Amino acid sequence: MKSGLGTVGVLEMRVQTAATLFLLCLIVVAVGLFYLGSQATKRLDATVIAPPADLPVREITLVDANQRGVKGWAIDVHPNRGAVLLLHGIRSDRRSLVERARFLSRAGYAVLMIDLAAHGESDGEKITFGYQEADSVVAATTYARQAWPDKKLAVIGQSLGGAAAIFAAQRAKADAYVLEAVYSTLREALENRLAIRLDRAGHYMAPLLLWQVSWRLGFEPDALSPSGKIQQLEAPVLIVTGENDRRTTIANAKTLFANAREPKTFWTVPGARHQDFHLFDPAEYEQRILTFLSFNLK
Repeated sequence: MKSGLGTVGVLEMRVQTAATLFLLCLIVVAVGLFYLGSQATKRLDATVIAPPADLPVREITLVDANQRGVKGWAIDVHPNRGAVLLLHGIRSDRRSLVERARFLSRAGYAVLMIDLAAHGESDGEKITFGYQEADSVVAATTYARQAWPDKKLAVIGQSLGGAAAIFAAQRAKADAYVLEAVYSTLREALENRLAIRLDRAGHYMAPLLLWQVSWRLGFEPDALSPSGKIQQLEAPVLIVTGENDRRTTIANAKTLFANAREPKTFWTVPGARHQDFHLFDPAEYEQRILTFLSFNLK
């Protein structure tokens, strides 16, 4: 009898220990995901001291619809070419666009590059994955139309910048779009990123990050669906994806492409990951972009 009671007691202790460890694991995961959510939406400050000396840059300050300042650089060049608005990726700023600005200005295009909301020197409290950054795109597009009224306007958006361009399309239309490594939905973007570190477990943890969107940012996560909004682009589109991109997969990019209106073009960059495609293969990138622009900004 004593032996039986002892066995039951040991089993109860093991169950309690396992339950305690499981609870502790849940708490650690919850705290970790809360931290990830706070870091993912935290604004990125940067002091952009001076523009590159080799570019004829004008420094500009715009104001978006919510009275937030938008900092940027503008380059005026050949009167018979179009203009290009450059939009950087997440946790970056306009300095990352300088090499693009160089080859575009050499080709005769006017160029505008800005810091999106909550990035660089622009105002904004939180990163919103393109939702509020779209206000920066609207302000920049309005400026470009006023500064260069006789020029057609293209937008080249990297990742976050491309998503912001899509979300801004109803309020600020461009004549052509280049969308590079743009996520299809926020859910898929989170699942992809978590899977890189946590394998299949990432699929189950993504909802805990999505749950934070509404109370952190003030809107529902379903609003963050570039693939659902891309039909608002009433202009030629070039969608670019990296062959080895695990953050925005080829499948995600193909969903975006399938939902876009014609005319549209798809380019997979061989060997590229989720990175700056221009820096990865400058010659091929410049040739393809200039061909696309020359055809669509006539």
